[in-house]
Amino acid sequence: MKTEFTTAAVGTFGEKMCAKFVKRNKKYKIIGKNVKIGRLETDIIALNNDYIVFIEVKTRRADKNNYFRPADAVNRDKKSNLINFANMYCSSNKKFKDKIPRIDVCEVFVSADKKLRLL
Repeated sequence: MKTEFTTAAVGTFGEKMCAKFVKRNKKYKIIGKNVKIGRLETDIIALNNDYIVFIEVKTRRADKNNYFRPADAVNRDKKSNLINFANMYCSSNKKFKDKIPRIDVCEVFVSADKKLRLL
């Protein structure tokens, strides 16, 4: 899959790469992508042993003008929204009441060659 190097395309590409990585790890089972509750949203929800994992994907271009890590974009407000989302999701889905909620951030770097490819 090749696509343009727009900001939206970079974000979508990062989410696909993260989902592919999570699927390869046999300890995780993806149960949702881009799930919304009201105005809150998470990129990927996965089950892992005793945990229900809410994965926030942050993707950045790996070029010389980018001085920050993708996870730096998860500020206080975003953290609060992720915690609120996890609490609302777990309380509204009783089948996950025995799971421990966890929030992970998946960082994806995209090469500066202006081509996005899924491997």
